[in-house]
Amino acid sequence: MQEKLKKTILDQSRKHIADIRQKIDDTIKRREAKTAVMKKSAISMLPGDAMAQYKIAANNQEQVENLKQLYPSPYFTRCEFEINGEKKIMYFAKFSFSDEKIYSWITPASTLRFENPGPASYARPDGKVQSGVLLSKNQYMIVDGKLLFLSTESTEHRRELIYQEHFTRQKSGFILPEVVEQMEKAQDQVVRAPYRGPFLISGPAGSGKTTLALHRVAYLMQSPETAELFPTNSILVLVQDIGTKEYFSHLLPELGIRGVEIITFAEWALTILDLSNNYHVIVRYGTNEQERNLYEYSKIIALKQLPNDTNFNKNIWGLLQKIYKNVFNKAQQELFVQQKNELALDRFDLTILLKYYFKTYGQFTIRKDYYEELASGSYRKKNNAFQVEYNLTIIDEFQNYLPEQLALLKTCLNHRLESIVYVGDLAQQTQLGTVRDWDSIGEKIESNRLVTLQKVYRNTKQILNFIRELGYAVQIPQGVKEGRLVMEYVFESKQEEIAKINKILLDSSGGAIGILAKDREYLDEFKREFGENPNVHCLNMLEAQGVEFETVCLVGIDKSSFGVDGLPQAALEEIKKVQRDLLYVALTRAMSELHIMGKTRLKDIYDSSF
Repeated sequence: MQEKLKKTILDQSRKHIADIRQKIDDTIKRREAKTAVMKKSAISMLPGDAMAQYKIAANNQEQVENLKQLYPSPYFTRCEFEINGEKKIMYFAKFSFSDEKIYSWITPASTLRFENPGPASYARPDGKVQSGVLLSKNQYMIVDGKLLFLSTESTEHRRELIYQEHFTRQKSGFILPEVVEQMEKAQDQVVRAPYRGPFLISGPAGSGKTTLALHRVAYLMQSPETAELFPTNSILVLVQDIGTKEYFSHLLPELGIRGVEIITFAEWALTILDLSNNYHVIVRYGTNEQERNLYEYSKIIALKQLPNDTNFNKNIWGLLQKIYKNVFNKAQQELFVQQKNELALDRFDLTILLKYYFKTYGQFTIRKDYYEELASGSYRKKNNAFQVEYNLTIIDEFQNYLPEQLALLKTCLNHRLESIVYVGDLAQQTQLGTVRDWDSIGEKIESNRLVTLQKVYRNTKQILNFIRELGYAVQIPQGVKEGRLVMEYVFESKQEEIAKINKILLDSSGGAIGILAKDREYLDEFKREFGENPNVHCLNMLEAQGVEFETVCLVGIDKSSFGVDGLPQAALEEIKKVQRDLLYVALTRAMSELHIMGKTRLKDIYDSSF
C-alpha cells in the first residue's frame, strides 16, 4: 500500500474519531439536561408517578455513564460486511451508540471482528445464521481520544500497519490494562458459552482469568438472550479481600455493570448471620506464626468432626466453645477467650456458624428494606427476611476457600440454572485447609466448561531468575524483558526499611509500588508513612494475590515469619506448601523491580523453612 493512501486512511480515521467524540459529548449533555428536568418534575408528582419518573431518569443516567465510558475510546474495530450485495459499515466498542453505527461488543455481529476478510457469518439472536462477505476490517487502539494504533486488511490486500505510536503500559493503580478489544477469539467464545452449569477459568497470576470472568458477567447481564435471567440483584461476586474488591468496583462499571454485589465471603457470612454491626473479621489469630498455624490446624480438625446434636443459636461464643473444647489445648483455650473479648471471628468460626445455621433453618436468609404501595397511592418502608438465591455466582481465587464454604455457597444457587463460575488455580493455595480437589465439594466440571489460561510474563528476566534460584519451577520464555537485578537488604528495624523505600521512591520512574509483608500488622508504620501517596499500596502477601505492581518492596523478612517448628507431622507438609506458595505470590507481584528487606536474606529462610 502506498504511503499516500496510508496517510489518507490515517487522516480520515482521526477526523472520524474527533467527529464521533463530539457527537458523544453532545448526546451526554442533552441526556444530562433531560435527566435533570425529569427529576425536577418528579417532585410535584404523585408518589407512584414520581417513582416511575425517577426510574426512567435513572435509566437515562445509566446511558449517560455508558457514553462517558465510550468517549475516551469510541470503538476498537470497523467492519465492512456485505449481505446479498448490500454493504454495511459496523463499528464495535464497549457500548452502543447506534446513531453512528457503533455497536456493543456483546452483539452477535461483533464476532466478525475476529474473522479474516472473505466469507464470514455470525449467529443472530433468533438462532439463524447471517452469512456474507467481510470485505474489510480496521483495528484501532484509541486512548483518551488519541489514535495510538491502526491496521487495515481487506479481500483486496493483506493486513497492513497504517500507524503505531510508541507507548508504554505503566500501571498507576489497581486497574489492569486488559480491555475487551484485547480479547482473543477463544476468550470471546468463553464469554458467550452457555450459562447453565458450573464453569472453571483456571490459570496462574497474570493470565487474565479474572478479567475474562468479569467479561462473562457483563455479557450475561447485557446480552438480549440472557439479560432477563441475570438481573443485577441475582448476581453475587465473591472476592478474597478489600483490595480485589476495589479493583472489581473499577472494572465492572467500565463494562457497563453497576449495582452488582461485590463482597468478601466474610462480609457475606456476617450479613447472613446478622453479626455485621458487632463483630469484625480477622484473617489469622495469634501472636506469632507457630501459634497461628497450630490454632488454625486445631480449628480444621474441629470443622471436620462437627457433632450432629447441635443447632444454631444466638449465643455464638457458647456454640463455638462447645465445638472447640475437645480439640483446643489450654493455651489455645486462653487464645480463644482473647479472641472472644475482641469480638473477632475468623473463616473457621464463620463456616461453623453457617453450617449450623443452614442445618437449623434449611436455608439462608438476608433482611432487606423494601417499599409497599398503600391503597392511598403512598408507599411505606418495610423490612423482611428473604431467602438467599443467586442466578449467577462468581468465586474469585476459589482455591483459597474451605471446601465447606464452597458447599454452603452452592446451596444458594438457583437450581434451574446452576450458574457458577470458579476463577483461580488449584496449584497456588495460600491458606490452610482449603479445597484440594473437586470431589471434596461434589462438583464435576465438564471438559468443555474448563478453560486453562497460560501466564502472561510481565516480570523481568532478572526477577524470574531470582525466583528460580530459590527453587521454584519457573519457566523463563525467550524474549522476556530485561530489568534491574533483584536487591536484598539486611536491616534491623522498620525505620531502615522505610528509609530505603523513600529512596526507591525518589529513584522510581513511575508506576505503582507495592509494599508487601507476611502479616498485615507489620505494615502499620508503613501505612502511616506512605498512606498519602496514591501510587503506594501496603498489602499483606495474601491480599496481594491477583494484583501486580511495577515495583515491589518485600519487607519484614525474618525466619520467624515462616517458622514451622513445633508443628504436628500431619500438618507439616501442608503448612510448608502454603508458606512456599504464599511467598511465590509475593515475589511474582513485581513486574520491573523487586527489593527484599528484613533481618535475614530470603535464601537462608527458604533453605531452612521449605
